[in-house]
Amino acid sequence: MLTTISEADIKKLAIGDISVGQLGIGPIRIGQLVVDNFELNAEGDGALLRNFRLTINYAMSLDWHFHVAVPGAAIDDGGTVDLGIQNFQVGFGDVKLPGLENLKINVANLKADTLAAAVAPVASLKLGTAVAEDVKIQNVILPTQGFTIAGLGLGGLKIGGVGVPAATLDSFAIGRLTGDAVPLGDMTLPNLALPGASVADIVSQGVDVNAVPRPKAFHIDLGCLDLVIKIAPSAEAHIDQLLIRNSSANASIGKIELHNVVAPYELLNLTLAHLGIETISVPQVSVA
Repeated sequence: MLTTISEADIKKLAIGDISVGQLGIGPIRIGQLVVDNFELNAEGDGALLRNFRLTINYAMSLDWHFHVAVPGAAIDDGGTVDLGIQNFQVGFGDVKLPGLENLKINVANLKADTLAAAVAPVASLKLGTAVAEDVKIQNVILPTQGFTIAGLGLGGLKIGGVGVPAATLDSFAIGRLTGDAVPLGDMTLPNLALPGASVADIVSQGVDVNAVPRPKAFHIDLGCLDLVIKIAPSAEAHIDQLLIRNSSANASIGKIELHNVVAPYELLNLTLAHLGIETISVPQVSVA
């Protein structure tokens, strides 16, 4: 025979221990991230430019044109003379940049839309005791292989309104439980103070900067001789190192708001131990 319980209502289910082998969350979708009152304070001994030097170059050329008219003939000649490149260098030594001893950055409001976050799985999660109420069980067949009673024959039996006052269950295990995305709504993290950080020295590699301004031309008219002096200047700045000494920083955030947070979840190796069922109500039991 097979015993079929079409529906059973459990008023209260006491769970003595919940053990989850692995809890997987994500990917988490965040509709909007809002950061209010972000403040960053940085301090240090200032920045230093080591061996700062400036080189100025002048590429010069001379265009000339000679014209003389005489009776019956004319002399007309011209050309370009390359005057070469002239340069000179100015060395400033080590230059300290003022204004970097104390640096403060304030951002009143910052928003970012449509973000995604990944959360690493949590292993060996212990949730302790819990209480489940209004639990419904449908279409339970006991036992799955049927049973027989010698010397008793029943064509069919239906029992209605069966009530069991209490029951216990040592353990209940689920290998894998996957849920749809859970809308977590809005989340707020108020008054966050980030720990301060300090760095002894920040040293960069060498820095080279080139600048090429517009060329210049100077015209000299001497009558029969016309001269044009062309100058093409350029400048090169060289720094051996950019050094920032003894810098430290700390930051604080007034509030972080997460709007429209959605996170799917997956539970692996879920174990419910020491279950105590206070009241079981079975509307109808069929034995066939």
